[in-house]
Amino acid sequence: MKKLIACFLVIILILGVTAGCKRQAREPEINKVTQNPSGNGAGGKVSGGKDVESNDNWRTSFTTGMKYAGQNDKLFAVMIENTPPARPQSGLIYADVVYEALVEGGITRFLTLFYENYPDKVGPVRSARPYFVDIAKEWNAQYVHVGGSEAAKSAIKQLGLIDIDALHMSRPFFKDKARVDPHATYVSLKDAVKLNDVVTDKNPHFKFDSNIPHGDVKSVEVKYNRYFDDLYKYDESTGHFLRYINGNPHVDRETGKQLYADNIILQYAPYKVLDSEGRLYINLISKGKAAYVINGNYIEGTWERTSESDITHFYDGNGEEIRLMPGKTWINIVPSEKNVTVNK
Repeated sequence: MKKLIACFLVIILILGVTAGCKRQAREPEINKVTQNPSGNGAGGKVSGGKDVESNDNWRTSFTTGMKYAGQNDKLFAVMIENTPPARPQSGLIYADVVYEALVEGGITRFLTLFYENYPDKVGPVRSARPYFVDIAKEWNAQYVHVGGSEAAKSAIKQLGLIDIDALHMSRPFFKDKARVDPHATYVSLKDAVKLNDVVTDKNPHFKFDSNIPHGDVKSVEVKYNRYFDDLYKYDESTGHFLRYINGNPHVDRETGKQLYADNIILQYAPYKVLDSEGRLYINLISKGKAAYVINGNYIEGTWERTSESDITHFYDGNGEEIRLMPGKTWINIVPSEKNVTVNK
C-alpha cells in the first residue's frame, strides 16, 4: 500500500512539472524597450510620474526631446505600408517621428523614424519613393525599404544614403506567415543595428519646450480621400492625441496599444503626377504653408527647406521656429488646407 501511495505521489509530481513546463513554453518573450521620461535635463520623471535619478545612462533624444536609457547611436527611417491589408502595423507605437504622404493609387505610406527604440518587428515594409528618400537624407538616417521606383533608387545612390533594401539582403528582413505578399515583409531593427558600425550624424530638427500651456483643440481631421481619413482626438486621461483611421482606432499589432501624437505638423505641399503609373512628385526642397497642433494649441505658419543638405524648418506666423512638446511627432504632408479640419 505504501509503495502504491509513493508511486501515486511521483506521478502527480511529474504531471505538475510537465504542466509547468508547458505553461512556461507558451509564455511569449517580452521585448523590453527603453522607457521615456518626460521633461528635459539630467533628472526628470518617467511617463508614469516616477522620479528618475540623474545618471550617465539617461540621454536626451534629438528626435523627441525625451530622456531615454541606452546607448543608441543609429537612426533608421523605415518605409511602412498603410493599406487595409497591412493594418494593424507592427512597431509603429515605438516610432519617434512619423511622416505620412500619398503615393500612387490614392493610398498613403509612412516614413517612420526609430532612434530611441529598435523593435524586433517593424512593418509591413514597402517600397521607396523619391520624396521619402529626401526626408531620410535630411535626418541622416539609414533607409529601410523593399525596392522602389527608379527615381527613388537613383536618389538613394545620388544622396549617398545607407541603403537597407530587402531585395538585396535577407537579414534583417523576414516574412510573417500570417500575412500574404506584398504585405508580409518585416524588419528586425535589433538585427539591422548590427549591419554596420556607422554612427548617425545627429541633425536636430526640432526645439522642445515642456512648459507650453495646454490649448483648446479637441481634434484634427486629415482627409486625404474617402479611403484614407485620419483623425487625431485629444484624450484627457493620457494627455495625447489618439489616432484613428477611417473612424477606427489605429492600433499597434504587437502591443494592441492605440497610436498617438504629442505634436501634429501639417505640411502643405502640392502633389504632381509623374507618369502613367500614377507615381507622384512632391517638391520638399521648397517652401510653403504649414500648421501645427502643439499641446492642443493651433498655430499657422510656414515651412522651408533650401537644399538637399538642409533640414526642413518650421516657422510660426511671426517667422520664429516653432517649439514642440517633448514626445512623438506626426507630420502629415497634405496637398491643400482643404484636406484639414481642426475642431476646438
